[in-house]
Amino acid sequence: MYSHPGNRPRFLKLSALHFPINAVLSGGHRLTGLALVISLVGYLTLANLILIHPGITLISISDHWVLRCLHTAFWIALSFHWLTGLRHLLAEHFVTPKPYQIINSRFISFLLITVWALISLFIVYQVWS
Repeated sequence: MYSHPGNRPRFLKLSALHFPINAVLSGGHRLTGLALVISLVGYLTLANLILIHPGITLISISDHWVLRCLHTAFWIALSFHWLTGLRHLLAEHFVTPKPYQIINSRFISFLLITVWALISLFIVYQVWS
């Protein structure tokens, strides 16, 4: 049996990996982009359903839970995607070290997450009430 020389782990658990907050925000930006594409497919499916079945209108299904879930997922994903995209754009356009360090600081990252959480609560309240 092969024995690895050294103290490197053989079986990595994904829960043991700790990514920096900037990497988490970047990954979240990509995931919310995917969620936006999936919600676009959901909205196109809904439009197709409304066009094919004349008895179904947008007003008649406006209180349906599936449509509310679609609205909630879309707006929460869009708000996170927009906030992290703005952060990415600002970080890319500052070439001097001081503004770049401010934008990539942990404080700004946690402020972005806090603002997104507040926006998400507002979205959930608006869609489900």
